[in-house]
Amino acid sequence: MLLVGVTGGIGSGKSLFSALLAERGAQVIDADAYGREALRPGQPAWHSVVAQFGQELLIPQSMEIDRQALAEMVFNDHDKLAALNAIVHPVLFSAIADSVERLSQTDEIVVIDAAILVETGMDKNLDTLIVVHTDESLRRERLKSRGMSSADIEARMSSQASSVNLLAKADLVVCNNGSLDRLVREAERVWGDLSSRLLS
Repeated sequence: MLLVGVTGGIGSGKSLFSALLAERGAQVIDADAYGREALRPGQPAWHSVVAQFGQELLIPQSMEIDRQALAEMVFNDHDKLAALNAIVHPVLFSAIADSVERLSQTDEIVVIDAAILVETGMDKNLDTLIVVHTDESLRRERLKSRGMSSADIEARMSSQASSVNLLAKADLVVCNNGSLDRLVREAERVWGDLSSRLLS
């Protein structure tokens, strides 16, 4: 197994790049999917989040947590973000570790797609760290086109590791300032690199 991390700031296109690697044969572990699963009604983390942040976070006539409302609450308050991370991160790390363990005896290229690889120290356990880098102005444009407010974008960006920090840790850098075709070519380049690392 070659254990690879794909990370990048919000709006960089890291999940799209991970999907392109999956098309080429990578086994992708999606941290966001595990995070969503952790907050489903009835899960231990769901109970903890509702107890910590209040039932007003629940979607009316539903037991589902309003993830947008939760995000707006925590990304504007460092203490609340830390409290949420303390609830969700252990669940997330356990699920990722289980998936990695299941694939550890294979000859697969295993990709962990996560925004928080560097911030949480998960990058220390990787064979290769890929950082998807996009100019900040372009990231802002993408996020605005998804309906995010300027204040929300600022809060999200400031909660993540800076581009300088990420790039300093990267083994491979993918530039995503151009077209989808260019990103596909980058995926081809990186897949060839990873395949050779797996064999070496």
